[in-house]
Amino acid sequence: MAWYWIVLIVIAVLFALLFTVYITNADMKLVQIIYNKLIKYHDSVEKEEKL
Repeated sequence: MAWYWIVLIVIAVLFALLFTVYITNADMKLVQIIYNKLIKYHDSVEKEEKL
């Protein structure tokens, strides 16, 4: 197999993966999961309030 076929296959697979992420909105679903975990963590941290 020539090297350019391997490059073409890698580019096609990368394009298919990125297209799937775009169509399913998977990036924002992952951001939402991380955001919710960060909110939960920061709400549970004890804060010292000085006035």
